[in-house]
Parts: sequence; structure tokens; C-alpha cells
Amino acid sequence: MDQSTGRTKVRANIELVVQAGALIKSGFVDRENHPFADDFVFHFFNPQLPGLAGDYHGFDGTAELFERIGELSETGFSNAPHSLTPYGDELLVAFATNTLSFDGEMIDVDAVVVWRVFGGRIHEAWDIPAVNTVRPHLDIGPSAESPRTESRDEEAGPD
Repeated sequence: MDQSTGRTKVRANIELVVQAGALIKSGFVDRENHPFADDFVFHFFNPQLPGLAGDYHGFDGTAELFERIGELSETGFSNAPHSLTPYGDELLVAFATNTLSFDGEMIDVDAVVVWRVFGGRIHEAWDIPAVNTVRPHLDIGPSAESPRTESRDEEAGPD
């Protein structure tokens, strides 16, 4: 595969992960046009939320996870994306800050999600929260709608 084909594939994968983020933010309203493969699995583990730990399968399972997170939080769940970095043609790492509230206190939790994308669909995701650095939420205004994307191929130019 030449470099331009690889860059095109990476850009397509980035768009799929951005689409997944928009779907999560929307509350999973679009059942027909989602980026998940039939065998999609969202792996969730957070020692602060052990009742939610597990593997969530497909569109419905993933929607259930985020619905449950939203129900546990007094103010729901919000996500502020910061960056999205591809690693090769299959893996992307998203860095974001999630805001939730428990016992009247709004908190921010940084997290990365590793996404496995191939064949034009998202097949797997691993959510990794930074549970040791949870902090009070500081409302500093609206977050960016799209994460900054970083290229790991410094020599690659535009297609």
C-alpha cells in the first residue's frame, strides 16, 4: 500500500471515531447510521464504578453503558474531546475529559479510549480512565466540537 492510500485509510478511521463520539454525545439517537461493526465490543473498567465494569456488545450494549453512566451521574455525562491520534492503520487513541456529578459534586475525569478500526467499521474500544487524578469540575466554557487530530507520519503531506 502506498503512503497516500494509508493516509486516506487513517483519515477514514478518524472520521469513524469522530462519528462514534457524536453518537455518544447525542444519546445514541441514530440507530441506522452508526460506525460500529456487528461484533463491536466496548471494554469498560473503572475501579470507582465497579458495577459498570464489563464488555458491552454492539450498538445496544454500548448505548446501555452510556445510559447507565448518565443515570448514575446527577447531571448526566458529558465529554470534552482533546485529541485523537492514529497509530498505524488500525488503532486510534482518543484523549478526553468526562464530566459527571456524584453527591452534589461535579467532577472531571480524564480518559483515553483505544479504538480498533478496520474494514470501514469500529470493532473494539477500551476505555481507560485516569482514576487517580479525578478533580473538581471547572466550568471554563464550551468544549471544542471536534478533537485535535495528530499525525504520527511527519513526512506525510496532503493527499
